[in-house]
Amino acid sequence: MRQFTADQRMDRWLDRREIRNLFGRISADYILKEERNMYEKYWSAREDVCLGTNEGYYCGAAAVQGYYKGCDERVALESRLLKAAFPKQYEQVPEEQVYGAGMMDWKPLDTEIVVIAGDGETAKALFAVRGTYSRITKAGPVAYWQWGWFAADCVRENGAWKIWHLLTVNDIDHQSGSRFSEPAKPFDDVPEFAEIESFSMPEPNVKTTVRSLYSPDRRYTPAPRMPEPYETFADTFSYGCEEVKA
Repeated sequence: MRQFTADQRMDRWLDRREIRNLFGRISADYILKEERNMYEKYWSAREDVCLGTNEGYYCGAAAVQGYYKGCDERVALESRLLKAAFPKQYEQVPEEQVYGAGMMDWKPLDTEIVVIAGDGETAKALFAVRGTYSRITKAGPVAYWQWGWFAADCVRENGAWKIWHLLTVNDIDHQSGSRFSEPAKPFDDVPEFAEIESFSMPEPNVKTTVRSLYSPDRRYTPAPRMPEPYETFADTFSYGCEEVKA
């Protein structure tokens, strides 16, 4: 086991704080509908970055960038539909302020585990997420509960911590006001929002079931693997798509 001086221990404490702050800023940016800027602000410049969701992995820089581009396009479409549906409320609002108006995406992170590699070049982090968000559907705005996990491999680049691999997987992604164990009851369609049915997010380029949503018959599903002390990244597991699990 590597021994650290007092100064090195302080540096590692500061690294852990910076990684917690990194994900705190990401959580805040979801509230502000800043997905369109997340890749540039928070991700590594490496080509082998990876974003995992319940349905699969976006492997490679182009795929991850495509995912965030899809998020931006959805926010822009939802904003346009809301403006058209509520003209009186938006008639005096400048166009740049319409983007993201009336939307909510709250992803509070807690119970964090942050481990810095012995060599100080990479780090691992795991957070629980107990959030809620709104989404425009063909029935108009609908609220959802979303509980799950953020699990990340981070890498130090030019003195700053950046995301290398990130899992954003959910156990619950379910309409508010209904039981998680039962299908949600649909609302009546609203013609003003029919266009949303034509939108779809880019699909993962590695399609696999990374994590199944909760159901009464779901088999036991532990949390994503917890970070463990390690010396270099070669000594540990990855949260990237090379660790595909059923």
